[in-house]
Amino acid sequence: MTNRREFLGGLGMCCVGSCPCALMGGFESLRAQETETPAAGTTAPPRSEVRMAFAEKWAVRFFGILDATLDADTRKKIMMANGKACFQNWIKETGRQIKPVTLEEYAKYVEAKVKDESVTIDGNTIYFQFNSAAETGLPSDEGACLCTFVETKPAGLSGTYCLCSIGYVKEWFDQMFARPVTVELLESTLTGGIRCRFKIMVA
Repeated sequence: MTNRREFLGGLGMCCVGSCPCALMGGFESLRAQETETPAAGTTAPPRSEVRMAFAEKWAVRFFGILDATLDADTRKKIMMANGKACFQNWIKETGRQIKPVTLEEYAKYVEAKVKDESVTIDGNTIYFQFNSAAETGLPSDEGACLCTFVETKPAGLSGTYCLCSIGYVKEWFDQMFARPVTVELLESTLTGGIRCRFKIMVA
């Protein structure tokens, strides 16, 4: 997976006017921003920074519109579908394979290998939290958002965004156990939690 700057660096920006002339004017303005020389004593921010700021504002605005336009069930369905696709794409890009296991086998693995609080198991219920980034495997700070798109946690971003993580975790554990599981988001860092925590129920 590319890092956040590379990802956002590939996003395009367009200015829509009321006529072709206005549209071309928008493109000319954008081109000027990319080529003009900053005034003496000043430094223009890198284009990647400009695009990151634009993308964050876009996300806040878009999810506000999503909340105002769609009912809660529809928003959850859309975001979970996106999370599922995100996990499938990560598997494809990294070339990883998920070998199905039983809950009992998984519990034995957790007991032997997991030395932190990221996974606990109570009967058929798994409590899981993200303590590290998928890209690096390195530990993350408490309160850090591990989604590269909004890792700066832009102010005003709706908690609807975090429903994506439910679909991501569900697809992961669906594949792991080779059967559907039920996933509940207990808390997320974007909505004030210390970690993104999930309750996973295996039938």
